[in-house]
Amino acid sequence: MQRKVLDYLCKQGGLGLFAFPGDQVDFESIDNVALALNAGAPFVIMDFSHKSLFPGNHLRTFFKRKLTGEEIEFIRDSKEGLVFRLSKEMGLDAELNFRIFYRNLEAVRSIVPYIFAILPDELSSAQFKRIAEIAKVVIIAGDNREAASAYLQDYSFLRKRSLVWLVKGMPDKRKYRDANEAVKKSYSNCREIRKIDWTKKPERFAKALKLLFKAEILKKNPLDGFFRIFRNFFLLFVLAVVAIPFLIPSTVDVGISHVRERNSERDRLSLAPSFEYTFDGKESMQRLARYAIGRFMSVITDEKMVKQYVQETLKENGYPEDLGLANDRNIPPEGTVVKFSKPEYIESTASDSIGNAWRYWTSIVSDSIAYITEFYHEKQTKEFRQHNGIDLASRQGARILAPFAAKAWTSKDERGGIIIGLVRQKDVILFMHCDQLLYLDGQDVMQGDPIATVGVTGHTTGPHAHIVTGLIDPNGDKRIGNVKYRVIDPMKWYYRFKPTLF
Repeated sequence: MQRKVLDYLCKQGGLGLFAFPGDQVDFESIDNVALALNAGAPFVIMDFSHKSLFPGNHLRTFFKRKLTGEEIEFIRDSKEGLVFRLSKEMGLDAELNFRIFYRNLEAVRSIVPYIFAILPDELSSAQFKRIAEIAKVVIIAGDNREAASAYLQDYSFLRKRSLVWLVKGMPDKRKYRDANEAVKKSYSNCREIRKIDWTKKPERFAKALKLLFKAEILKKNPLDGFFRIFRNFFLLFVLAVVAIPFLIPSTVDVGISHVRERNSERDRLSLAPSFEYTFDGKESMQRLARYAIGRFMSVITDEKMVKQYVQETLKENGYPEDLGLANDRNIPPEGTVVKFSKPEYIESTASDSIGNAWRYWTSIVSDSIAYITEFYHEKQTKEFRQHNGIDLASRQGARILAPFAAKAWTSKDERGGIIIGLVRQKDVILFMHCDQLLYLDGQDVMQGDPIATVGVTGHTTGPHAHIVTGLIDPNGDKRIGNVKYRVIDPMKWYYRFKPTLF
């Protein structure tokens, strides 16, 4: 991956969170930083704190429905910055509301790359945890050290993000131990950022934040060459920002492919009669059940099948059926070890004929418990809808790995969302609903390279990759980049080209 790709991803911006616990919000300084980050273009600030003295723009529908074209144009045509006062209770703990919020945020970010949200003093709902999960950085500022320390101590999910502590002094080590440790850790990464008076030098502070955003991108997508040096010596780069007003660009080679060796573990888990899984307190039994049934039997599960398998598995392991039960999902406590066995009561599966193809497709993403949720269906029937690919469920943000060396082409549409395609001599493969693209049009990709991340863009009910395969054909009815192709079943594609795992 070349430097221009990293710059491209950085220019896509992201969400930053500000918090002023127990203190007034310095809106003027935030405005100046937002202007600097967006190169003087109009900015957007989402105010959940309601501490502003002016009314702002109320956009309560941000979480209820997709923004209309008129609302998007209103943001695009604004000559000055916009501050949206949003309700503290917008129901983001509901999956549908969060997807609406995320899509609207992405729509706004296509106009204004860098967006700030101002958090309230009390984060009373899990919805702010979800906002923090998609934020690039959390900035805690103000003059009330006691309130800021308690704030960081109480809300652990803020400590898990890249943290910039702009409050004078450290949290008390005895009273706020976790907050103190988090600030200490942030000092090692952001000591030089703290030396910048962000209220008086917004341009310099903005440059330092952009470096922090780049570091976050590299953290999720570790690379070789210059970028690995950048990540390891991030502090020195920030120091350079403080010392000089600009950075000297560097030329970077592609380097070797980021091939991920995982055959041994995956094959052992999928082919053995059973495997053990240690839960982290967040993963559900239902997700593992869908994965396990798919890996053992090569079938797409339904709710009845999953429910029976979960009950049988908990019983076999000596656990009660209501272990960690909440909202119809079993989430075992952290450290719980569960043995998953092949469900012998499920008969007449296609595992003998498509087992190898199933294992191949579920290895395309860097998620060890990915599973297929829908097969290819050329025509609509009473039982199935028309579906021109396979759907691969995975954690949001998991990297999609190139199954072969090819040339990359990108696209975007309302249904497929963000799309990346790989083209070689005879065939093509497309991945839809991506979150971030890691390659640009016309770039050469090596087998095993991360090319994009799993997302929820376009029409989708949850994070997954919609995979389409095709044969290059001058008369084909589909196009990606500069080639035409016709779609074929990904399972048939697998047995026709007999690809190998990484």
